[in-house]
Amino acid sequence: MNNKNNTSKDFLTHIDTRFSITAFIALVAAVLCMVAAFTLPESYGGKNSVPEYLQLALLALGCLLSFRAPVNKTFYVFVGFLLLFLLLREINYGRTLPCFADPDNPERFKKWKEIPYGWLAHPLVGLYLAALLAFFLCKKLYKTLWELISNTRIPAWETAIVLIAAACAQLTERLVHNDFLEEFFELTFYSALMCLIWRYSRGKYSTCA
Repeated sequence: MNNKNNTSKDFLTHIDTRFSITAFIALVAAVLCMVAAFTLPESYGGKNSVPEYLQLALLALGCLLSFRAPVNKTFYVFVGFLLLFLLLREINYGRTLPCFADPDNPERFKKWKEIPYGWLAHPLVGLYLAALLAFFLCKKLYKTLWELISNTRIPAWETAIVLIAAACAQLTERLVHNDFLEEFFELTFYSALMCLIWRYSRGKYSTCA
């Protein structure tokens, strides 16, 4: 019984339940996204929509925060390049930019096989990810990651919103097949994620000590 109590206490020491300014921002963003998702017409969703542009802006902000982090610089350079990959993925590595849309159908874009040298896209993405993994391993950034996880108190509110939004985005994409709702869940996810990145990259967290 004592072992269970000690385990529970150890777990709780790693959770920060305080309602900080970033928790407030993440929660407000989540509420606004859900209100928008259930009140706006579906024309506001889809490719090259306002929610997607906001996602790109948040990812760009995350890259800036990471590349200019005053602590654990090498680790946050890795995070910055990872966010850059997510940013490029959101626009299908440039393939779904508005300038490449079908003039008769703004929602239609050429497939990679229809684009000259488009076959190079996926190998280049693979090389980018392989380079990121090599950087992570060669710089032993897994040690930095473990130190952050084991020695800091994880912000409960922001983390909960990140996990819930990520799960809902996957469900709406794979089971409900609703691109409109998916965009707003992704926007919620990125909003909370940027709050976490700001806190950690600026050292605005509590330690377990």
